[in-house]
Order: sequence, then structure tokens, then C-alpha cells
Amino acid sequence: MQNEEGLLKRIAGGEKEFFGELVLKHQDFIFNVVKGFVRFEEEARDITQEVFLKAYENIDKFRGDSKFSSWLYRIAYNHSMNWSERKAGRETQLDDSLAETIPEEPSAADELFDRELVLSRIKEIIEELPVKYKIVLKLYYFEEKSYQETADTLGIPINTVKIQLLRAKEQVRKKLDF
Repeated sequence: MQNEEGLLKRIAGGEKEFFGELVLKHQDFIFNVVKGFVRFEEEARDITQEVFLKAYENIDKFRGDSKFSSWLYRIAYNHSMNWSERKAGRETQLDDSLAETIPEEPSAADELFDRELVLSRIKEIIEELPVKYKIVLKLYYFEEKSYQETADTLGIPINTVKIQLLRAKEQVRKKLDF
């Protein structure tokens, strides 16, 4: 597989058959991003396909002001929001051409991309943890329960909650290579 910059140059030069390599490189990330917004796997697959179709059709509009993955993320976000609005019964859709005129600092987009990538990976890691660690992490961090509330919910001593949280965080850090 070629590097991304080389692929983009070849695609811009008319060799659109290389777009498939970009899809392979980014499809898992984009699927996870979309799934984080829509929560339904089947719809997430459909939206992911729409994202890559939209990117393919508009590849000549990619200016290189940000990472290609950040550009894909914006398309995924727009499509996910459109889906959510339609699902909620509101037919308001984001105007992609208007969105492209809004100036963006590449560093902000890159930071958002990196943050979303790390969050996505953390969620995957949490799902791989033993149940006792997964539960305390979700209660404490995602449901924002205190140590005592977590202990009461699980019917375990507060010190057990603290120890399980400590061990769970250690396992997450190890898998993230922090």
C-alpha cells in the first residue's frame, strides 16, 4: 500500500482506482465514528458507504488544508447528523457546500480527529476488559457515579471499587501504550 499523500496525488491526477486503498485504510475508523453517532450497526454501515461515496465524488474538492482523515471525519459527521435529524422526524439537512465555506483551523480538526480516535480505541479496550472492571469504569466515568454510589450499585465495598478502577485504568493504559 502506498503512502496516503502519494495516493491522493495519483487520484487527483485522474487515477481514481486508487481510492479503494484509502477506503481500506480508513473504513474501520469512519465506521466507528458513525456508529458512535447513530448507534445502529446496519445504519452505520450504510452511512459509512455514503461517506466514502461522497468522498469519492468530491475528492477533487479536498484541498489538503487538513489531514485526509479529518476531511473524512467531517463528511461522516455531516452524514450522521443528517441521518439523526431525519430519524427524529426533522428533514433539516446540513448543506455540504455551505459547510465547505466555513474556515477551519487544521490544528483544531487534527486535534478533534486524534481525540476521537483515542476515545474510540478506549471504548474498544473497555469492551475487552473483564466484566468487573468494565462495569466499574462505566459506572464511575460514563454514568458519573461516585465511589460510594458505584459500591452501592454493585453491592461491593468502596475499597474494592477503588482497587478495580485502579486495575482497570492500568489495563487500559497498557493497551493504549501510555
